[in-house]
Amino acid sequence: MKTTQSKLKRAQRVRNRVLDRSDLPRLVVKRSNQHLHVQIIDKAGHVLAAASSVTLKDVTGTKTDKAREVGVKLAAVAAKNKVKAAVLDRGHYRFHGRVKALVESLNKEGIKI
Repeated sequence: MKTTQSKLKRAQRVRNRVLDRSDLPRLVVKRSNQHLHVQIIDKAGHVLAAASSVTLKDVTGTKTDKAREVGVKLAAVAAKNKVKAAVLDRGHYRFHGRVKALVESLNKEGIKI
């Protein structure tokens, strides 16, 4: 298991790379053991859209299935706020499993990541 210090360093490295290279809003991912929380945040720090697996009571299946549904829900909220593209700020998480399923569902729904 990685130490907290190395996770923080990795997350900061990813965030700096995202902030330096793009004018698009960030798609911030927070993953816990049971749930997935995502937000789309603009350069000023305002939340444009947010979704979470906590509010998905009727979805059954694996955590990856729930991540896909969170992506569909976030795409609907982002479309209302006219967000068409964002840059993934994955923090210290690897791009696989739930994070990958989330991004793929967002791309399928029309939000370019």
